[in-house]
Amino acid sequence: MAELHGALFEQHFLRLVSSKTGQIEPGARRLMAQLVTATVNQHSCLDLTRVDPALKQQLRAEASVGGPEDEKPFVLSHNKLYLNRFYHYESEVAALISARNVALDIPDANLLAKKLEQHFGGAEHNRQKLAAFLAIARKLAVITGGPGTGKTSTVVKILDILLEESPELIIKLVAPTGKAAMRLSDSIDEWAATREKKFQVQTLHRLLGMRKDGRTWRHGPQNQVKVDLLIVDEASMIDLTMMHRLLGALPDHTRLILLGDPNQLPSVDTGNVLADLCAGEPGFSSTFGELASNFVGEVQTVERSHHLTDSVCELNKSYRFDPDSGIATLSKAIQSGQSATNLIDNSVVFKSGDREPLIHDLLGYWKDYIDLLAGKQFDPGLLLSTFEQTRILCSRRGGDAGVELINQDIESALETKGIKSPDNEFYAGRPILITRNDYNLGLFNGDIGICTPIENSDQFVVSFPGTAAPLLASRLPKHESCFAMTVHKAQGSEFDHVILVLSEEASDDAASLLTRELLYTAITRAKTSITIHSNTQVWERAVSQSSRRVSGMTQFLGIGEASKLAAVQSELF
Repeated sequence: MAELHGALFEQHFLRLVSSKTGQIEPGARRLMAQLVTATVNQHSCLDLTRVDPALKQQLRAEASVGGPEDEKPFVLSHNKLYLNRFYHYESEVAALISARNVALDIPDANLLAKKLEQHFGGAEHNRQKLAAFLAIARKLAVITGGPGTGKTSTVVKILDILLEESPELIIKLVAPTGKAAMRLSDSIDEWAATREKKFQVQTLHRLLGMRKDGRTWRHGPQNQVKVDLLIVDEASMIDLTMMHRLLGALPDHTRLILLGDPNQLPSVDTGNVLADLCAGEPGFSSTFGELASNFVGEVQTVERSHHLTDSVCELNKSYRFDPDSGIATLSKAIQSGQSATNLIDNSVVFKSGDREPLIHDLLGYWKDYIDLLAGKQFDPGLLLSTFEQTRILCSRRGGDAGVELINQDIESALETKGIKSPDNEFYAGRPILITRNDYNLGLFNGDIGICTPIENSDQFVVSFPGTAAPLLASRLPKHESCFAMTVHKAQGSEFDHVILVLSEEASDDAASLLTRELLYTAITRAKTSITIHSNTQVWERAVSQSSRRVSGMTQFLGIGEASKLAAVQSELF
């Protein structure tokens, strides 16, 4: 279906272009069609490295193709073909990142050294100390790492150090989704309670003032956000368009700290921004290394530095997983394209991808939650916290192994247990996932609540963490049950136990969703254990595929990965 929609869009777009600029030569038309297909698949451009020079010359001659300064539908630059909008988004994001990528003065080096030692201690925490020094010494800091590596705890210590020096700093903390914002808020609650200044985590949409029409914004280049330090969590979820909007809304003086895991799934929409920022060889320039060593000890340096060399720091020690645990072993292996199913322990269980075992096991995953419902214990906080311990994650929404059918199967089973009435979509304990923002109600795509009955009534209310009062179920914006959800929707969440269900459908659409980034994202949502329903063939195919997207960002930033990206995209057509 996605391929059909893409083909129809491609035909319509090229017909529109030719109506404005005249007949398009067949070779150039083919490249333009490939670009449109690539854009539908969230690539920001088409790499032309392997295209015949004569064909590229034909493309340059087209009236609809121009350079960066031309107002043409297509832009040819750095051996890549762009739609005009995405060229300008990408080049402007790179320029805005570059402008912020500067060193700051350190007023009192001795005092900073003492504070870093006070907050981070000895050698065991050197990597976190290095990230903190980087964030204090530079206007831009990109702090990356997998789950449990201490990104949030490092940021809290950075805030302590900066606020001790400048208590008047205007600081804002944001995340791409309501769920991710809530998780960040929970992570800093204990620390925030000790501060006189109030810290509220908000979504990017709220920070930038998205208006009710969903298309216009209060803040932008002409009305920038008042902020001295902006901390953005889960930055891998931010697409190119949103990053462009965010950076344009920040004053020149604002410090920016991006937190995230570049190995996770890329954003739902076009772009691969965080992964692009982290694409260079790890390590620091000799100049930065010499400076940082005065504060944090020896620092790894690289011979060939690039523009962002001194602004990216990876935290690589996990405090959540034992490095030899099954979850840690499997997630590391997947990053390097290895299946590693023979190296795991009992925290990871593989089961047949057949549907029957899955259906048989479904309700067993929520025994404690179902026991609460059977016992008429409808405290929303207890119900939600018990439910949230476990989640089924799927690679796609449709199909036998998709979100929609699995949720239906579970609710059918709840009907047989008398927990759900077949005549009412709402029932005590129904887990609700909001799928459309409602700014009037303060609910956002990704928010999760729990349904409970109103005493002596046939109506239900839904309670959401962080809201003042429950809402009548009948007032909810678009929503669905969420025993199962897509891996994409689960980004920014974590659960004690994860059940990963991989589709065995052979269609191109289904197969293209199965990538190592999807597996890595799903596995690292699990804090304690994961059960994987998949056959060997599907698993191996997913491990072998990458969802890395093609862009020109690394070239704009002087990082450069042209040959790798050309190889990625050559497999698409």
